[in-house]
Amino acid sequence: MPAFVPVANGLQLALEFSSAGDTNENVFWVKRSTPWTLGAIQTMCGAFVTWFQTGDGTNSYKVQMSHDVSLVAIAARDHTTINSLSTVYQAGLPIVGGLAVPQIQLGCTKSFTARTGLAGKNYRGRMYAVGITTTSANPPDVGTVLSAYAESMRLALDSLPAAVAAADANSALVVCSRYYQPGGPGTPTVPRAAGVTTPITSYGYADLNVDFQRRRAPGHARHR
Repeated sequence: MPAFVPVANGLQLALEFSSAGDTNENVFWVKRSTPWTLGAIQTMCGAFVTWFQTGDGTNSYKVQMSHDVSLVAIAARDHTTINSLSTVYQAGLPIVGGLAVPQIQLGCTKSFTARTGLAGKNYRGRMYAVGITTTSANPPDVGTVLSAYAESMRLALDSLPAAVAAADANSALVVCSRYYQPGGPGTPTVPRAAGVTTPITSYGYADLNVDFQRRRAPGHARHR
């Protein structure tokens, strides 16, 4: 097991999706300026469920997701200490994807980058979309998603920092770095003494290429 790295008032939220019998995950981090309570954690989980459904009011994760996939739970854990609060939120769930269209091949996804305004991989995050539909991507031999899909997802993700702050004025959506390479690229990765958090300012994507995650392929269980 990897070493536990404390993140003061850092809440990890894993959105858990059911896809073809396997579990896919998207993991987000929220930093609070004051300690988490169970009530505050549940409020934040509820805000993520609302955001999943509504996004910016026009563009949302749900409306871009295949009905083959459902959001079934949010697993939330305060990482202040190894024994801090933890819960699984399922109020109002499951929620089925909003497009009555099959998803693309299992294992295929599209990555979106969380940006903080700072350079370096310790200051950016990545989210791999779940449940991309066949109508949101070009044929497999082309290997790209449609620009309209990428833009809609970017706009939906861009609305998440504001949704977090609106749900809890003491909170911010962040990139969390718990491991790093003190010797630079190509050197061993080691755990930090304490996690470093940086507020997310926006989301984006480098290109339209389809990405692949082996652990989202059939029978390979979950992956973030």
